[in-house]
Amino acid sequence: MNSKTVAYARSRLRVIGAFAALLTWTTAIAEFGGNLLLWVFDKAQVQSAYLQSYGDQMPLLLAPDHQPSTLALNLVLALELIPSSLSVLALFFTGLFFMRLSKGQTWTASNIKLLWWVGLLCICTPMLWPLIGTLQGLAFAIDLPAGERSFSVSIGVSSVAVYEIMKGILLCAFSLLMRDAKTISDEHNCYV
Repeated sequence: MNSKTVAYARSRLRVIGAFAALLTWTTAIAEFGGNLLLWVFDKAQVQSAYLQSYGDQMPLLLAPDHQPSTLALNLVLALELIPSSLSVLALFFTGLFFMRLSKGQTWTASNIKLLWWVGLLCICTPMLWPLIGTLQGLAFAIDLPAGERSFSVSIGVSSVAVYEIMKGILLCAFSLLMRDAKTISDEHNCYV
């Protein structure tokens, strides 16, 4: 391969890697900030939607004079931010992967490890949503009298969750393939 083609490939890798890193980090900020902004600027509507979703199990939540306590709302918000934080962490690692690619670090052990962690986060995050829904229901039940409380366990995954899990499995598999390819490449370089 001539040096002109290699220089062009490196230049293109630098630009595309940096752009992809910027894009993923911007998405991470928008995802995390979007959830918080909804709670700040549209709290009444978000609160109403939550009360509606749990109101069929606990009818007192839908009473016109019912107002959830600050503790219950803070617990619900904190629980909602757990999967969002894991998703943002996966996006941060993805951006870091692309930034390293832009600097010419392609087949490094740290990049392979980053892909593995992104895959694991993609697998774990959608599995958390049923647990988060259960805990949020318990948070709303804090304010209710003893006879009106309800405990509901959610089990199952949506089609979007299955897509995320499959994406995570594929990323983990790709990182394992990269690790093995790097091992083979390193062995071949030793024989030269």
